[in-house]
Amino acid sequence: MLNWINKFIKRNRRCESGTLNITKISSYEEYMQYTSHHRQTHMANLAFEKSLIPDTYTKFTYNGYCNVCQVFVDFTVDFNYAYKVDNALVPNWRESLVCPVCHLNNRMRSVVHVFDLECHPNTDSTIYITEQTTALYKLFKQSFSNTYGSEYLGDSVSHGNSNKNGIRNEDLTQLSFSDDQFDFILSFDVLEHIPNYEKALAECYRCLKTGGVFFFSVPFVQTSEKNIVRARLSQTGEIVHLLPPEYHADPINSDGCLCFYHFGWEILENLKAAGFKNSQALLYWSNEFGYLGGEQLLLFARKE
Repeated sequence: MLNWINKFIKRNRRCESGTLNITKISSYEEYMQYTSHHRQTHMANLAFEKSLIPDTYTKFTYNGYCNVCQVFVDFTVDFNYAYKVDNALVPNWRESLVCPVCHLNNRMRSVVHVFDLECHPNTDSTIYITEQTTALYKLFKQSFSNTYGSEYLGDSVSHGNSNKNGIRNEDLTQLSFSDDQFDFILSFDVLEHIPNYEKALAECYRCLKTGGVFFFSVPFVQTSEKNIVRARLSQTGEIVHLLPPEYHADPINSDGCLCFYHFGWEILENLKAAGFKNSQALLYWSNEFGYLGGEQLLLFARKE
């Protein structure tokens, strides 16, 4: 696998396959104008993706450039978590397209790539990532010595301490870290499982240094101006379902984790309310790098 540390030192952001184009959007209105101007391009991208899907709906490979490993590989695509569009199965591109070398899927590979391009970390950057049992965490830990990871273990271990397997327990709404501790806080598909996600945003702001970046992803409905509330907690702490229950895979809990929200562009306003003055959605799609599944989206907020 690529020595990622050397990659950051060299600051070589080009590869044999070209560069990744990233569009930065700051509001719902700006996004609607953007999609109107690029409708034909987006339709062509979706048509390209559709052309890759075999009629048999069996596992297949797609050749592309892994920016983590810096080599062309055959990414593996399967139909786990596939969904139907016009009565045809479509792979969950975001969770598939797995590199056979680093074993990272589309979502994880693009996180590494976009983080490098937009956040410009140094090898001594202090990083907190809200996961600790994944291949993505291991890659960050190997590349940045000042990386902290955690999972949510509930009340089984006191916050800030680790269980017998060395897994640190943190609650994103009441972190055990000090003020102004991190250069970067990274969180991928976690906020949707937190009923009081606004408090989690405020905690991330508190724990970042001035100039630090909160870099994250959530289930995002790009056509929705407002956040979509799927479930909430009553005053007595009971779960109230407003939409059919949706559970996501959880590395700690085999029963999965309830999704309380699908986010819309309102999340940018939520970030501003938490203190972040500069917040943007970063949109990208690339057949060269294997970032398929329509336009992918990550969120970026800087503490100023």
